[in-house]
Amino acid sequence: MFVTDQIIAEVADEMQNLFEVGDLHTRSSVKSIAWKAKDALADNGLPTRLSLCFVVAKTALMTWQETVHQTKTELG
Repeated sequence: MFVTDQIIAEVADEMQNLFEVGDLHTRSSVKSIAWKAKDALADNGLPTRLSLCFVVAKTALMTWQETVHQTKTELG
């Protein structure tokens, strides 16, 4: 099954709460985020290939870092 960039972004967005109230943070390793991505992919009925887990993990981390940066900018 082919997973589009849009689906990857949606799964990464779903994972953002793990950074806010879960056990992930800005300095979490991509490997540890990939394990959570595997769960998120499985929950959505998507393939859990290792390469896909890492793509979702990197996207989720990048999205979180962007949120942190925007918040810091707003707080000035």
